[in-house]
Order: sequence, then structure tokens, then C-alpha cells
Amino acid sequence: MMSLKFLLIFTALTLSSAAVPTQIKLVHDLLDNYDRKAKPMWDNAKPINVSFSMDLYQILELNEPQQYILLNAWIIERWYDEFLYWNPNDYENISELRLPHDSIWLPDTTLYNSLVMKDDDTRRLLNAKLTTDGQRRAAYIELLYPTIYKFSCLLDLRYFPFDVQVCTMTFSSWTYDQKGIDYFPYSDHIGTSNYLENEGWYILRTKITRNEVKYACCPNKYTLLQLTLFLRRKPLFYLVNLIIPTSIITLIAIVGFFTTSSASGMREEKVSLGITTLLSMSILMLMVSDQMPTTSTFIPLIGWFILAMIVVISMGTVVSSVIIAIQKRGSIGERMSKRSLKLAKFLACFTCTSLPPHIEKEHMMEAFDAPTPTVEVRPLSNDSVRNKWINGAKKARNNGLALVSDKSTDPLIHLSPSTTQEDSLSPSAPVASAGSPVGTTPAPLTVNDDSVSMISNVSSRPATIRTQRFAGKGKHCTNAFLAMQSSLKANKQLALAEFEWLATVVERLCFVIFVVIFFIITIGINFWSFLNLLEAELKKWEKP
Repeated sequence: MMSLKFLLIFTALTLSSAAVPTQIKLVHDLLDNYDRKAKPMWDNAKPINVSFSMDLYQILELNEPQQYILLNAWIIERWYDEFLYWNPNDYENISELRLPHDSIWLPDTTLYNSLVMKDDDTRRLLNAKLTTDGQRRAAYIELLYPTIYKFSCLLDLRYFPFDVQVCTMTFSSWTYDQKGIDYFPYSDHIGTSNYLENEGWYILRTKITRNEVKYACCPNKYTLLQLTLFLRRKPLFYLVNLIIPTSIITLIAIVGFFTTSSASGMREEKVSLGITTLLSMSILMLMVSDQMPTTSTFIPLIGWFILAMIVVISMGTVVSSVIIAIQKRGSIGERMSKRSLKLAKFLACFTCTSLPPHIEKEHMMEAFDAPTPTVEVRPLSNDSVRNKWINGAKKARNNGLALVSDKSTDPLIHLSPSTTQEDSLSPSAPVASAGSPVGTTPAPLTVNDDSVSMISNVSSRPATIRTQRFAGKGKHCTNAFLAMQSSLKANKQLALAEFEWLATVVERLCFVIFVVIFFIITIGINFWSFLNLLEAELKKWEKP
């Protein structure tokens, strides 16, 4: 009877054990006496060697003003757990098992330069893969999980937008020093086999290095894994939207500043062009500043470029004002001096500017040793006016209108006692005979009938000598005034032509100078940046 009971109990236990799957039995056996809070090493003095690897999936954002990178990556951590070892022969040769991440011990791997403090917002932990290892009598743990890391990166934007950035992620344990957990890189670079290409950045290369760092707070060293990304910016967007428009605007402004004439024939509207161009350049400068961090340690390359273009446009506006002043000076009526004319001729040869017709004529006459026809205007004075009147009187005398003296037999001369005063043409040459003193009044006349008849006959003449003399003098005065006015007008026209020509010469010279400066700045700055990229790819960032 007892043997029958024992047989029944043994049969029931056998059937119950056969009803439980081997995998569940294995899990129960592994976790019944397992504590995930303890470091899984029989010898607590030994560190756990954790192997770390990363496979980069996508760069989501690289923020220049706030200087951080947001990326998506896949992380794999590997280590040995001595408390989870099992013999596959006891469990139907099961050598691999997957357990939830919260049921086993996990290393507290932390991204030191992370900007997100909550771990659940950084990584998503799932299951861990366990593989038994009979030689080491431990379970080989592989923890795979996706992450979105947001970490700080000090960006060097001196060569923006032709810059190369070096960003480093630092991983290590936060609570265990080197004697607790020792980290090792699984590979010497970050995996990029599944990487989705970013539109703004190109990965030059990656590397992973292991460093041992001693902190002042702790007696033992910490093992740090530094994962470095070498990124080169793709500058096409900034070339199309910033550099090329800035260059075109500046070049058009230079051409507008130094064209020989404008729509209205004057140059005042060029100053308005300069102010409008400066406003547009200020808007482009604001676009660049929005992309840059607020720092005073350096100015990015594109900032130098736009600033140089602003200086060029500002100087062009100032020079245009000077050219306007040169052009306006011709309205004064003063012609150019010989020294200024000589310098202007030299600059005209340099800028291939033709000379004005009257200057060419003067130049040709000088070449043939001929006197130079010039129109000279001298300031009028009392002496010059007096001399002109005297010269007019002399011409009148030579034409038969000779001045008469008091001894003349013409009765008209003696009609008035003031005849000699009226006939005086100059203080130095009074009208008198050789033997008569100056200012002598003739004797009074006695008028009789014969005299009256004679006077009436004389007064009926169509024109007297005295009237003809005064008419000739007035006509000569009018001709002299008209000649002088014509001379002033001609001289002013020549001055206007000369200073207009000088303004054209200065315009062309400044156009050549500013175009050369523009191309030196544009090509020089961009060539310098391209050299930086070439150095980054060939020398500084080449693989060791």
C-alpha cells in the first residue's frame, strides 16, 4: 500500500514537471535568487568590463545659436553577468535567452554632456539578450536600444559657411569608478552603415577613444569613452541665398556709382542708390546674425564678407559725393590749373578717357610750338575802365573824329562855357590847345543878327561832329561789354566742360579701383575658406 502511494506521488510530480516549458523553468531558475541591485560579480573587487558601440542613424539638428546637436543613434552595450550562467545541457540545449531590461542588472551608462536630464526622454530600453558562456561560466549580456541624444557642442564658426565642426559625446558610468565598471570601445569608430544623409552636413569621419580621467572629488579614476564626429557643412544654401546675392548687389552698386551719367544727367541720385543698397545689405546681415551664436570672441567669415561689402558700398557713396562736388565746381567758372590738368591728362590716359576738344586742340598746338588760344578774364577795375574809354577816344580820333580845342572856328564849340569840361575824356588828357591852359573859359560872346542866322544854319545840320563822337564812344562801350560778357560765358562753358571731364576721369578710375577691390575681397575670402576645407579633408582630419 505504501509503495502504491509513493508511485502515485512520483508519477504526479513527473507529470507536473513535464507540463512546465523548459524556457520558463530556465527563467525561474535564473531569477529566483537573482537581485538586480547587486553587481553581478562573484568577486566584488573585480570590475565589470562593459563594451560600448554606437551606430549613427540620423543627425536631426545642429543648432548654431544654442550650440547643440540632436541625433538619433542605436546603442549596444555588452558585458558578462556571472549570476545568470546556466548549463545548456540541463535545459534542452537552450543557450540563448531574452529577458526584460528591468529584471537584470544594467550599467548606469550616462552621456556626460547631455542636455536632457530625464533618462526616459533619452533612450528606450527594451529586452536584453543573454547568451551562456561555458568557458567563463557567465552569461554574455547584449543590451540594444534606440536613443535620441541632445548634447552640447562648442561650434567653431570662424569659417562659416565653409566650416568643419568637431563634436564629442562622452559616455561613462555616473556612480561606478574604474574599479566598479571599466568601459571599452567595441570599435574604433561610430557605425554609419544605416546612416540617413543630412541635407546640411556631411560626415567626414568618426572615432571612439578611451580615456582614464581622475576627478578631484573621487579617489579612483573614471573610464570615459569619447565618441567624436567630424562634420563638414554643405555651403550651397548659403552660397545661393547670401554670398551670391551680396556679391551681385555690391557689383551693381559699384557700376551704378561710377557710370559716367545718370538718367537725369546729374549724379545726385547715386547717393540714394548707395543708401538703398546699404539698407539691403543690413537685411542680409540680420539673416546671418540669426544663424550665429551671440558671441564677441570672433566674427564668422561670411560676416567679414558682408561687412567688407558694406564698407565698399559706403566708400562708393562717399566717393560719389566727391565726384558730384568736382562736377559742381565747374559752375563757378574757374578753369583747371596747369598742374591739375597735367595730372588729369595722366589719369585720362590710364583710364582710356578721351580729352575734351578744346584741350585736344591746345595739346596739338603745344606739340607744334604754337601759341595756345586761351580765353582770359581779368577782374575789372577803375583803371581798366578808364583805359578802355581812352582807347575808344583814340580810335575815334584816328577815324576822323578828332577832338578840337577852344581855338576851333566851329561856332558850336563856343556855344557853352562848359564845352571843354564836357569834352574832357580823361583826367590826364583834358581837351585844350597847346597854348591854352587847362580849364580856361573863353571870352563872352556878343550875339548879333548875323550870328543868330549863322547859328540857326549850323543847328539845322543832320548830325554834328560832337553827336557823332558821343555815338561812336557809346557803341564802342557796348561792344566792349558784349565782348566781355561773351568771354565770361565762353570761359564758364570751358570750365564746365573741363570739370565734367575731370569728374568722368575720376569716376572711371574709381570704378577700376572698386571693381579690383571687390574681386579681391570676394575671391580672397572664399578662396581662404576653400583652403580651410581642403586642409580639413586632407591633413587635419585624415585618419591616423
